[in-house]
Amino acid sequence: MLVGMFVLLSVGTAYGATQAETVEIATEGQVRLLSEHVRYWQQPEGVEIESLDQLMDVDWLTMQKASINAGKSKTPVWFYFDIENTNTELVTRLLEIRWINLSVVDFYAIDLESGETSKMEAGLLHERSLGDNSNTSWIFPVHLESGQKKRVYLRVVSRFNLFLPMFIWQVDALDKQQWQRYVWYGLAFGVLGAMLLYNMSLFGFTRDSSYFYYSLYAGSVIMYEAGLTGVGDHLIWGHIQWFRMNGFALSIYVSFFAAALFMRNFLQLKTYGGWVLHLNTFFVGYWLLSAITLLLGKDYLIVVNEIFALISCVVALATSIALWNKGNVSARYFTIAWGGLIALTFVAVLMMEGFLPYVSITENGQLIGFVVEMLLLSFALAERINRERKEREMAQVRALDLQKLISTEREEKLMAQEAMLQMQKETNSQLEARVALRTQELERTMTNLEIANRELAKLSVTDPLTKVHNRRYFDETLTREQERSVRTGQALSLILVDIDHFKQFNDSYGHLVGDDCLRLVASAIGDAASRGSDLVARYGGEEFAIVLPDTTQQEAYQVAERVRDRINHLKFIYKGKRIPISASLGVAGWVMVAGDEQHELIEAADKALYEAKTNGRNCCVLSNLAG
Repeated sequence: MLVGMFVLLSVGTAYGATQAETVEIATEGQVRLLSEHVRYWQQPEGVEIESLDQLMDVDWLTMQKASINAGKSKTPVWFYFDIENTNTELVTRLLEIRWINLSVVDFYAIDLESGETSKMEAGLLHERSLGDNSNTSWIFPVHLESGQKKRVYLRVVSRFNLFLPMFIWQVDALDKQQWQRYVWYGLAFGVLGAMLLYNMSLFGFTRDSSYFYYSLYAGSVIMYEAGLTGVGDHLIWGHIQWFRMNGFALSIYVSFFAAALFMRNFLQLKTYGGWVLHLNTFFVGYWLLSAITLLLGKDYLIVVNEIFALISCVVALATSIALWNKGNVSARYFTIAWGGLIALTFVAVLMMEGFLPYVSITENGQLIGFVVEMLLLSFALAERINRERKEREMAQVRALDLQKLISTEREEKLMAQEAMLQMQKETNSQLEARVALRTQELERTMTNLEIANRELAKLSVTDPLTKVHNRRYFDETLTREQERSVRTGQALSLILVDIDHFKQFNDSYGHLVGDDCLRLVASAIGDAASRGSDLVARYGGEEFAIVLPDTTQQEAYQVAERVRDRINHLKFIYKGKRIPISASLGVAGWVMVAGDEQHELIEAADKALYEAKTNGRNCCVLSNLAG
């Protein structure tokens, strides 16, 4: 999120125009497009470019830095470089722009001898087709005959900074580099995702708000990094046009908002009050307002957000240092984690501004910083909770010691009284102590019993293999939602999911691998049906059921298609090979009326499922029955 705002703050440094060096294709592998290869020109307002010939007369600028960075611009910015094939045969090279947050990227390749021109259009403003999700960068092919020289023009529009890390790749080399990058993304997002799920589970068990705010922050960081690296557009929201245009900015605002909330809880700012609490309250409200205005399509605060992002970082660091000086142990961990993140972010900013080279550590420095920060904060959160528990235990011991001291002093003062009265009071004191002790033991026992009952209740409705709800809970929920549909007049839909050829799968790979498959499919279904009111349950064997309240049959069909697509894209690896997984889905739904039986909806979905299997599997079928 910090780099995101620094991207908004960054500006390019322009120098006088010189002739651009030609990129010569003479060897295999990659050629980095340094600043001396590229020239750029910012199109003035009111000027229209109707022909590329007009670009021959403009004043092109260059940047004497390591990165291609033209700053922010309300109008299109043009870039060009020349490329020549000095080989003796036809070659194809791929131009990679490793910065996904560009609204428009128009690509033109002109043969400098014949004038023949090829054009491609890309950018977030262009809707992504169903098959166009194979990369986290913008890729353009350049075909060159032996000795051929072409000029490549790029017309770029962006609401963010015009930062263009560009590479020329040999096709196989790009494939290899992308695989390495995906492995790294998998590791980094895997760690962040594991920390998110772990702390969410702790919150579910303990209901400690600290785990909730940590999980909120971790989730926002994942969303931000997905937008920054292009993973989000590549794998998650690439077909949601609004999110493609606004998801990155939204992730920045949500990340700052979640970080402020986590800091408020983790450092216990309410106990200190003063400026640390007031500034934190201001930033919580400010970033929430920024996110809301963006969601409403009125991003009024984007101009001042650049300044407030930097102020937020500085204030957070100053707050943690101040509380560290006051003896707040958690502030020490927060300062180290936050300071390290800011340092690595600064490295990334220096790279974007051209003061450092574009290498792996500068490209991925902030992502590394987030991974380390989330690990440190998780450890610090565990340490704080353990420390508070020990402090409570010590306070109980001190209270018990004080109680014993008071009892002793009372006994000494009463020793002068009659022996019978003394004996009676001593007996009463001992009895009170025993009753208090028994009461504490009883309360402790009741607490443990209550915790055990909650765990037992959860286990009783959870399938032990897939960790989704079991058949019993499905039946109860379906009955309850059917009654609610009758009352409210809202549609109730049901999806039955059956893994294709699962028996052959078990026969071929064994039941243990089959169990892994069931768990993976259950997780994919849960990701697709993620509303709070949705229910995912294991219906039996390789069948799953999804209950969708307040959902029409057509809307449920869209959810079913999303589930089927997620299952198709599961990467189930066994002995180094990916095993394809697919499923057939039956969809049924209508507005329930009094007298409808539960089995009618199930039978309708089951018939649709049977039809999906009959139609060749790996498809979704709507029921033609009405309640």
